[in-house]
Amino acid sequence: MRFDDTFVDQLRSSIGILDLVGGYVRLDKKGRDHAALCPFHSEKTPSFLVSDSKQIFKCFGCGAGGDIFQFIMLIENMTFPESIEHLAESHGIPIPHATKASGPRSEERQLLLEIMAQATDIYCRWLPQKKEALSYLSGRQINAQTVKQFSIGYAPPGQRLLEELKKKGYRVEQILACGLVREGDSGQVYDRFRNRIVLPIRDLSGKTIAFGGRILGDGLPKYLNSPETPLYTKSNHLYPLNVARDEIRRRDFAILVEGYFDCIVPFQFGIPNIVASLGTSLTQNQVKLLGRYTRNVITNYDPDSAGTAAAIRSIDLFLEEGFHVNVLQLPSGEDPDTFIRREGTETYQQKLKGSQSYLDFALSQFLKQQKAPSSPKGKQEVVSRILPYLAKIPNKIEQAEQVTRIASRLQVDENLILAEMRKVPHRTEKQPPLNYSLLVDRVTPAEKILLAAVLEEQWCQSTLEQVEVQLFEGLRTEAIFEKIFYLQKGGGTISTVHLRELVDDDSDRDLLENLALRSGELDLFAEAIENSIQALQRMQYERLSRQIQEEIKKEETKNSESTALDELLNRKAQIRKKLKEIERGQG
Repeated sequence: MRFDDTFVDQLRSSIGILDLVGGYVRLDKKGRDHAALCPFHSEKTPSFLVSDSKQIFKCFGCGAGGDIFQFIMLIENMTFPESIEHLAESHGIPIPHATKASGPRSEERQLLLEIMAQATDIYCRWLPQKKEALSYLSGRQINAQTVKQFSIGYAPPGQRLLEELKKKGYRVEQILACGLVREGDSGQVYDRFRNRIVLPIRDLSGKTIAFGGRILGDGLPKYLNSPETPLYTKSNHLYPLNVARDEIRRRDFAILVEGYFDCIVPFQFGIPNIVASLGTSLTQNQVKLLGRYTRNVITNYDPDSAGTAAAIRSIDLFLEEGFHVNVLQLPSGEDPDTFIRREGTETYQQKLKGSQSYLDFALSQFLKQQKAPSSPKGKQEVVSRILPYLAKIPNKIEQAEQVTRIASRLQVDENLILAEMRKVPHRTEKQPPLNYSLLVDRVTPAEKILLAAVLEEQWCQSTLEQVEVQLFEGLRTEAIFEKIFYLQKGGGTISTVHLRELVDDDSDRDLLENLALRSGELDLFAEAIENSIQALQRMQYERLSRQIQEEIKKEETKNSESTALDELLNRKAQIRKKLKEIERGQG
């Protein structure tokens, strides 16, 4: 697919990168730019920067960088054309008719999304016709506004959805690809969701990609989810993150629960920073997804054995991604849905405030699981199980305090725990972080200042009037400045986003992004720019002088009185004169 350059530029200028990236990660002001924990790799200290003035992002940890399109391509796993379509559609910007041709993958995805949207509307239309479904929702105190907000619907028995979609012109294999129907052993195709309350599972842009269904009355399974499809991979989504993420970011913590209604009911009752893992099998991808918005979480799984085991498993996953983790266990038989309806929002919030640290929770569970927790063997087993959690505490002072507290609770000498901790192997990075500073270290201070000046509207024209492309010959930024002069000659806009599109080499593109984001650290004024130009001119003349000297040596071995030798000596004298002029100018 080929999009018109004018439209791409229009899209880029209409969508601010701060707002776009801020919809996915929590951004904090850092000087002229904004910083965050990188959404593309695990880290505990922010190395991901977003520049509003340059309209680019860059991670100095993993090297990911680019403009709004590159960000969407990476975070949504899209091609460049798909990122353009996604951004245009999500921001209400019409795509010119002449550029609407799509590739096969994009066309298939759009078709499946269209079918899922139709299914959502059909299920919602059927809900008011089923009194038992309305009665069920009313019994859970779910009001009409919440039904509308979450697009809760009803799937009747039989093959009604299949027939409805076929009437709209969709083929059976397309409906199958959405996971809305299934094929039996006999080859017959029938609706996957029958006699169920259905809840759409949406991606971050709000498009339906799957469904969950709760049986009405008796029947198994009680809950049924869509299978994995080209649109939906369960391990990559949290329900309903598309509506919860803003409040998670604003409050800087998330509540993690198991199921749909454990989210919907608290959301309705004023607890909007809540998401479900759609079961108890939390995955690393789901943790990373949540980590875009906060690094603080309270898990609130059901207090049964499955929920307790899931809470323990989740602690490991969250600690791996640098989260602060607390655990809330409600009284036996309660879940967030039933507890809030019975006890109210305020009581639930008090429970959240009193939630246990992950260490206290894990220690309590490990002690409960011991037949003789006060015996030497029981204590040893508990210490062995709690050690990995202690070892993951990055702050040494906090770690020491926790060791003291656990030793007191177990009634053992804390030196014994410390001795055991020393036996725990230290974690090493699977892959050493790339040192992108090496790229910048090879750039002279003069190059940094001149590139920063060219990228600033105030200094761009006056700087370019004083330099020429030959000045950067042999320097680390040569390829970047070649593209700058190319844009200038063609009357194009000189900006970081336009330059990174033109620069061919990945290392040059990395260098451009690094220098552009660090340019705010430089003091730009006329004298600094002039001194930088003179510094590069001196380097240029010194380089020429060395080249001429080599030629002189070669010529002398041939003929000490040749005309060529005289010309070389004359050129060398002129270069020396230029160098003296530069030195006088700096003096």
